[in-house]
Amino acid sequence: MQVGIIGIGRMGRELARRLKDHVELTVFDRDAAFLAAMQNELGLPAAGSIDELAAIGTVILAVPDPEVINCIKDFNQLKTPVTIINIATNVAQHVLEETAVPPVRCINVKFVGHAGEMSLGLDPVVVIDSRPAELVPVAREIFSVVGHVVVGKADIVSFINTTAAEKALEAAVHIEESLRQQGVTDPDIVKSAIRQVAAGVLKAYADQDLGPFARQIVRAVRAKMKK
Repeated sequence: MQVGIIGIGRMGRELARRLKDHVELTVFDRDAAFLAAMQNELGLPAAGSIDELAAIGTVILAVPDPEVINCIKDFNQLKTPVTIINIATNVAQHVLEETAVPPVRCINVKFVGHAGEMSLGLDPVVVIDSRPAELVPVAREIFSVVGHVVVGKADIVSFINTTAAEKALEAAVHIEESLRQQGVTDPDIVKSAIRQVAAGVLKAYADQDLGPFARQIVRAVRAKMKK
C-alpha cells in the first residue's frame, strides 16, 4: 500500500519510523530544509508537492490542529480522489466531513499516547473513527503496526488527552511549589522529583505495579475523594 505523510515533526517522524517497513511511504513537509534532513534520517522518498501526494491516494495529516483544514482545502482544489487520515487530536470528525469536497474523503485516527513515550518503544492506543465505515479497513491496515487499534468515536481522544495532560501538569506545578515552600529550589532536584519520582510512580500505577508505600498513598487519596 502506498501512503503519504504531511508533517514530520515529533509525531509524524515517529509514525514514519513505525510505518516505513510496512507500507510504501512518502513524506512531505513545507519546510524544505527540515524535509531534506528528515528524508536522509529516515531513508524515505520525499514528495515535491501535494499534487504528488494526491496521486498516491492515501495521505496522513500529521500537522498541527490549525493546519488541518487548510491542507484539506488544498486537496479539494486538486479534484483528485484521495483519502485523508487526520491524526491531529483536536479536529472533530464532523469538521473534516464539512470541509472535504468529494472526491476527497476524510477519517480521524487519534492516539491516546505521547510522541516522546512512543519514541522509547511504548505503543499508543489508536482510536479509528467508526465513520465513514468504508475507510475504516484502510485505516486499520495502516495503523495496526503503530499500536493497539480500537474503532469507535475518535473525538473522545481530545477529552482523554486533555484531561491526562492537565492533571499531570497540575501535579508537576504542585510538586514544584510544594518543594519550593520547603526551601528545595535546586533545579536538578526538582527536575528529578518530577521526571523520575512522579513520572515513575504514574507509570507504576498505570501498570498496576505500585509498591506498598505507594498503594497506601492511593488508598488515602481515594478516601479523600469520597469525602
